[in-house]
Amino acid sequence: MMKLIKIISGLLTSLCLLMPLHVSAEEVIQTSGGYSQDGLWYYNDYGDGTVSVVCQDNTIEEAVIPSEIDGHKITMVELDCFKDNTNLRKVTLPDTITVLEDYAFYLCSGLEEINIPDSVEKFGFQTFYGCAKLKEISVPAGVTEIEGYTFDGCTSLEAVHVEKNNQNYKDEDGILFTKDGSDLILYPASKTGNEYTVPDGCTKLEGYAFMANSYLEQITLNSVTEMGEDVFYYCTALKSIEIPEGITMLTGSAFGNCTSLKSVTLPETLETIGSGCFYNCIQLDEITIPDSVTTINSNAFFNCPSLTRIRISQNVTTIGDYAFGFYSGEDAQQQLLPDFELDADNGTAGFEYAVRFNVKCTGGVTQGIVFVYIMIGIVAFVIIAVIVLVVMQKRIQKQRELF
Repeated sequence: MMKLIKIISGLLTSLCLLMPLHVSAEEVIQTSGGYSQDGLWYYNDYGDGTVSVVCQDNTIEEAVIPSEIDGHKITMVELDCFKDNTNLRKVTLPDTITVLEDYAFYLCSGLEEINIPDSVEKFGFQTFYGCAKLKEISVPAGVTEIEGYTFDGCTSLEAVHVEKNNQNYKDEDGILFTKDGSDLILYPASKTGNEYTVPDGCTKLEGYAFMANSYLEQITLNSVTEMGEDVFYYCTALKSIEIPEGITMLTGSAFGNCTSLKSVTLPETLETIGSGCFYNCIQLDEITIPDSVTTINSNAFFNCPSLTRIRISQNVTTIGDYAFGFYSGEDAQQQLLPDFELDADNGTAGFEYAVRFNVKCTGGVTQGIVFVYIMIGIVAFVIIAVIVLVVMQKRIQKQRELF
């Protein structure tokens, strides 16, 4: 028996010793690296054919990335390669590059020119975020992936050009779509024109798709059924828009800082209005919240001074802090809008919100209760009139008896 126990114990000990070695071999990526002769570049060799490069000079104005360092072929512009380099104006990439990694040119606000070689297959997350002087960019035929928010903050971007042979993406007049046209990824911020109609067949607008375009005054959405977060954020020229039926959520600050927005039509399918959805829409003076809406998140209508009245139905069950009736005062503190009045029935989430934040509220008086009050008034008037008539008749009758 003791012998058997020793054997089992030995086996368990062996397994315990082997397990860490097994995990280490799978989870730890061994890399090697070194510097270019001029010390400007550092490379990482990941051992799987991927060799990345990082710029060591955060003040460089014109960068020519080498195709190889010490015999290592450079295939990737590394994470944060030029991050926060505001002096960078021009970048030349070799035709060995296949990946532009996340944040590679993050906040390179002076970048004006970059060549994208045909070898590139992937644009990473926020690769060109904040490249405020970049006016045009080309997407080669071999690109299979453009991760989220790649061009956010490219406020001077006028067009994205996609090679016709690309199997995953296309552009229509400089507007970036998926190849089948079902997903509008980016409408460039500096693309001119005051009206735009989303093509038939496009059902989705990616997050930030129209962000910061200062030309569009009217957008027709046609068959769109899904919109990403902050989709029209900072579209300062936008005056009117109709959200099509089928949309159930307005995510995030969908119309935040749309300072010219005056008219919005919401669909009967809408259920959720996101946080800051109409934040700082200073021209918005009227909006109808459909009965389908159940959730209005915080700051949804914050700083909408022209919106003096809004009706909240009993179907709304959740209202976030400072959703409406407030603006930001000089001390950056939330202040009540003096002319705002909430129209909500007693016992509803809207009425509770008004009580909690001391917002003026009709308490339902102008709705169902007013009808009851009117009916009570009419009945009271009739009763009083009848009593008066009866009293007068009795007086007349007594006077007749006396004479």
